[in-house]
Amino acid sequence: MELQCDICFNQFDLDQHRPKSLPCGHTVCGECVQNPALGKKCPTCRKDLAADPTDLPDTILAIRMIENDGAPPRKKPKTEETEVRQLRRGVEAGRKVVEVLRLVVPKAVEALNRQLDSSVAQLRQLEEALELQVQRGPAGGEVSDPVAEQLQLAVQLEDSLRLLTANKCSVVAEEEDGAAWRSSAPLGGFSDILRLLLLQLRADGQLEKVDGAAFPDTSGVFVGPPIISVLETDEEDFEDGDLKVNDILLDRPRWRNTRSLKCSHGDGLEELLRVLAAQLEELKIKGECNVQPMVEVERMTSLKRLSVKCVNDKSLDYPDLPLQLEELAVQNPKENQLRCVERMSRLRSLQVHDYYGPNLTFAPSQHGALRWLCVALNTGHKDTMMSLIRAYASSVQHLCIYCSVSDSRKRSFYYPDLGGDLAACGLRALLQLVLVRPKSDPCSEQVARCLLQCQAIRRSLPAHVQVVCRKCNVPAS
Repeated sequence: MELQCDICFNQFDLDQHRPKSLPCGHTVCGECVQNPALGKKCPTCRKDLAADPTDLPDTILAIRMIENDGAPPRKKPKTEETEVRQLRRGVEAGRKVVEVLRLVVPKAVEALNRQLDSSVAQLRQLEEALELQVQRGPAGGEVSDPVAEQLQLAVQLEDSLRLLTANKCSVVAEEEDGAAWRSSAPLGGFSDILRLLLLQLRADGQLEKVDGAAFPDTSGVFVGPPIISVLETDEEDFEDGDLKVNDILLDRPRWRNTRSLKCSHGDGLEELLRVLAAQLEELKIKGECNVQPMVEVERMTSLKRLSVKCVNDKSLDYPDLPLQLEELAVQNPKENQLRCVERMSRLRSLQVHDYYGPNLTFAPSQHGALRWLCVALNTGHKDTMMSLIRAYASSVQHLCIYCSVSDSRKRSFYYPDLGGDLAACGLRALLQLVLVRPKSDPCSEQVARCLLQCQAIRRSLPAHVQVVCRKCNVPAS
């Protein structure tokens, strides 16, 4: 039986790694007990060690087991399989990782607590300074200017808030041999640990603010020759309603470098998708798409942009959507497909038309990536529409809503309280709201009503938000 120290993972022995019994009942080796980094606390439960580490008693049971069964471990065979050697390296690395984390995590928690205490103290200092200024004013006394230290604290707290509400973080970690790890990812909600680390770096003077023009974002910029080649089908590519896949594949130059596929129909498309799955980044299916092509779409790991119209048939069981999508336009989606949207961390643009499933409730998005949202849901699914808008209220800048001017023609899309409903969503990033009109209810025949509707909604939203009708393109004043 092997007896190991929980800290360094070395086997206990009768010398340097002699088992020592702590007052809390845990056992560590003599070398770890005297490690100053532990701060006279049990490394396992973090209880204080009242006794001097050098006076801790041996763990008698472990000593006896070593004395009775303490034959030295056999030597490793000269040759080992590759998998065994890799597993052995992984175990050794894992032990070191755990050892480092056990020492570092408590220190990190202490540092974050100090950061919290410091911010609380700064807040109280500014509140006192503000209260003093307000009291002196009405009393007719001479109002003294805040000292430079208080003004500097105000700037620091404003900068801290900007860091805590940042949308994206780029990190580069360099190893000694020159290898590097790189990440450029959207930040999640307030619980994202990266936000706290950014705040700590700034407190330590290791993070400074730079001009956006001096540090352009090139993370999404492609450097190289043009790679987008579009394969677009027409009526000549179909026979009796089915896609002539063999004819297309025999014309290799037509599809060899394709990154984008635009198809007028979805019937028979699955075979072509299997061949192009590894290279397609964009897929647009104009007509109704049955289940089988969507089965292949779910498996496409390189797809970034998708526009599709599912069949409006509740009996059809459509698969999920690929989660790496950056842009999505879907008509007649199923419940499981809408649920996938919640997990799309890279989604920047979303258009949802004609959902007929049960009303859904969406949790606030933790990804913060969505910037453009267009919804066209009837009044029976208003709860789903408003929940979707609320879920992305913290990041959406451009919002389009399909709605009627009045209830006289397209009543199923008339929302008389739209302004108040949107005001309750907390759309703090919104810059523009566009109202999209049904063809059966054109605003060109009722321009006055259109303007009045835009103005009423405009009064419910923040002053900087522009409200405009897409048809007449006249913004509310």
